[in-house]
Amino acid sequence: MVYIFIAALLVLVAFFYMRGRAAHASKYANISVGELQELMKSGNLTLIDVRTQKEIQQGVIGKPLQIELGPTMEKRMKELDRSKKYVLYCRSGRRSALASDLMAKLGFGDVNNLLGGYNAWKGSN
Repeated sequence: MVYIFIAALLVLVAFFYMRGRAAHASKYANISVGELQELMKSGNLTLIDVRTQKEIQQGVIGKPLQIELGPTMEKRMKELDRSKKYVLYCRSGRRSALASDLMAKLGFGDVNNLLGGYNAWKGSN
């Protein structure tokens, strides 16, 4: 009887743990360079470059908003329209994934991270 109680308790703990993790999961998509090229044809997106000013001097994709990953990023993001489609990129995709996660947590509904970042873009063009 004690074993059944312990097993049931463990199942409940596992259930609530996984439920809590799912509730905090960010909701953004990772997209490829090809997918970005298709989105750019529609013109229905806003690009956000989260690289440093020095990195931006190497080139950009389209005409992005420039919001460097850092302490003022959240404030700048709160000024944006939450109903628009956003594609974020950095040099390799890691920082833009962090920024995409932040945007999703701030309530933006259509957030996309460019896999491989600017390096992938430059390598395919």
